[in-house]
Amino acid sequence: MNNMYEMRPSTVSEAVEACLIARLVPFIQSSPGCGKSSIVRQIAERNNLKLIDIRLSSLEPCDLQGLPFFQNGRAKFHPYEMFPLEDTPLPEGKDGWLLFLDEFNSASRAVQAASYRLVLDHEVGGHKLHERCVIACAGNKSSDNAIVNKLSTALLSRVVHINMEVNFEDWLNNVAIPEQYDERIIAFLNMYPEKLMVFDPEKDDQTFACPRTWEFANKLIKDKELKGYLPILLGGAINPDIASEFVQFAKVFKKLIRLEEIVKKDGNCPVPEDTATKWAVISYLMYKTEENQLPAVLKYVDNFDSSFKLLIHKIFLNRFPGIYDKYNHYFRENMKYLLGS
Repeated sequence: MNNMYEMRPSTVSEAVEACLIARLVPFIQSSPGCGKSSIVRQIAERNNLKLIDIRLSSLEPCDLQGLPFFQNGRAKFHPYEMFPLEDTPLPEGKDGWLLFLDEFNSASRAVQAASYRLVLDHEVGGHKLHERCVIACAGNKSSDNAIVNKLSTALLSRVVHINMEVNFEDWLNNVAIPEQYDERIIAFLNMYPEKLMVFDPEKDDQTFACPRTWEFANKLIKDKELKGYLPILLGGAINPDIASEFVQFAKVFKKLIRLEEIVKKDGNCPVPEDTATKWAVISYLMYKTEENQLPAVLKYVDNFDSSFKLLIHKIFLNRFPGIYDKYNHYFRENMKYLLGS
């Protein structure tokens, strides 16, 4: 795949919305576990649409046609209730529907053929979909040993193809930070961003590290000590080798300087020498710091390298609106990066 035609997740979200506005059907493809379904759910929420999640791989061709009945000696079809038709009332409190055809390229060729009119004409069983119903599709790459069937040429030309890459910065800013992932995970992946996605379709591993399995890991260990069965369970989520590295890295947190000590000494505390501990300290301070503790923490962080300062400055500017006016001398060095210019 030419990298020129791959998009990071935040761009994918914008591209999908552009397709939906144009009444076209986007087809998002990526390796497993990269967050395709999450992006579609967020788009539905952002646009106040009811999400209808249909796994195309589990359907039969007749499901896309409806149930037959006779009227005046002729056979017609009643589409299933999951399809909003022209006369379907809008969902309560919603502005329309987003019909999400997930596992799109895992459907059989017969189901693919049955979906032609649905995808291109927004029609099912001879009935038009509601004008406020838009359609999006998603599926795995054929090169990733997932259960994928080649799309017919007729179907290929009925969708807009969007190839999604995994991007650490996107994941950090749009997933890990907003959802307040465990600071040990944030610190570890800041140190080793390449471990966000470690997937080799040729290997016979039970599982692999990807945005989805790191989400599992976060749910397992959030605010918990890594002891007992947890390290083993973590290996079952993200892969035993990476889990072992993570557990060793997490031990650094037990030796971290405490926020209370930084405040007590007005930021005049020694900065860690090794990179792993620096990431650990910065990740720890991101969410533990309260607004009244900012003067001491900003003074302390000012002794870190620019890359560490840039990350925590982004978080603080987001968490504490208006603090730039009070502490602008700390942010000045990184403002062009913080503003994205």
